[in-house]
Amino acid sequence: MTPGKWRRAGSLGVTLIIMGGLLAGCSWFGHSGGSATPTHRPGPERPELADQFVTRSGAQLKLGGQPFRFVGFNYFDAAATDRYACAWWPRASDADLDRDFRFLHEQGGATVVRFWAFQTYTQGGTDFSGVDRVIRAARANGMRVMPVLENEWGDCTTAPTRTDSKAAYQGDTWFGQGYRVPFGNAALSYRDYVSRIVTHYRDEPTILGWTMMNEAETSARDDQNRSVLVGFAGDIAGMIKSADPRHLVSVGSQSNGAPGASGPDFAAVYGLANIDFTEVHDWTAWGSDTEALPGSAKDGSLPATTSPQCAPVRGAPLACSFALAQRLGKPLIVGEAGIAAGDAAGRERRAGLLAAKVRAAFRNGASGYLIWQFNHVVDTERYDVLPSGNDPLFAVLRRLSDNPPS
Repeated sequence: MTPGKWRRAGSLGVTLIIMGGLLAGCSWFGHSGGSATPTHRPGPERPELADQFVTRSGAQLKLGGQPFRFVGFNYFDAAATDRYACAWWPRASDADLDRDFRFLHEQGGATVVRFWAFQTYTQGGTDFSGVDRVIRAARANGMRVMPVLENEWGDCTTAPTRTDSKAAYQGDTWFGQGYRVPFGNAALSYRDYVSRIVTHYRDEPTILGWTMMNEAETSARDDQNRSVLVGFAGDIAGMIKSADPRHLVSVGSQSNGAPGASGPDFAAVYGLANIDFTEVHDWTAWGSDTEALPGSAKDGSLPATTSPQCAPVRGAPLACSFALAQRLGKPLIVGEAGIAAGDAAGRERRAGLLAAKVRAAFRNGASGYLIWQFNHVVDTERYDVLPSGNDPLFAVLRRLSDNPPS
């Protein structure tokens, strides 16, 4: 679980996942232990890839017919405008966004940005200028984006207060029925908003795929004793695919121990036919900063999905979700991974720890890894990775993009 939700973002008030600058390496290897398979880096040097959609083939993402793997950063408030910004700092101008995307791509090997595209950022689906700005900056720099369409937590949404999570909605009924009516001061229901935004961008290849939620979780069960996320995800994914058949779709969950999407629930939710890739988050509150892949064996192998540690309980380790994704035969993306660092020594330590995590994730079949979080302002919980501070993490990720793990 993201430390503090906004709580994690400290005084920002956001669960930022945004700028997942992902890097599709020049020669990423295929599945862990597999033979070398060249992959395309969709940068300005590869203009022929700009109009191609990212696709899925089994447990791999593909671009231009080649495997597509990436690393990157969250940049949550990238779509802020003069009409709405969630963060307390000034919004980025068009020039700022172009500069930031170029820096992430060139200095950090990034090729994708993950950002908030909630109703608040689009005036209830009536003003897409903020999202347009992000797409323009990404496209100009050979990158792709992963818009997140709603937040489990109250931060940056239409909720009355920051503490209003979806699981707290009217007896934990949001994922069963609440998503069909406007939430808080929203103009549209979540379902209607998703239909509007995916239809609007259905022909935009800069979008890698749609993420329904940030960190969806619920303890509610349906009449078949399944997580209600199964019905919710099935309904929303089917609607998205009907309106926008070319973009990939994911649910968006922490998965490693969060209720409703862990263990057998993870398999039931992400096993749905219209869900293209799985997502997990790696936070010390659920695992360990110092373990490369929490829950894996000393030799790096994954646990059996039927093992007691992989039961759907809080605290189930991250490695269980990796094992389940392999069983499902679907791509897995680490949507958030953050380690606090308050000084130069801390940043060096963080770069080494996150490098080990990225290597372990890719060796166990991950398709993408997003670092928490790119910023220009020091946040109160010290997860910021600043371009102005000579942070060694950028160079580490750049090297990983050029020399991917085998």
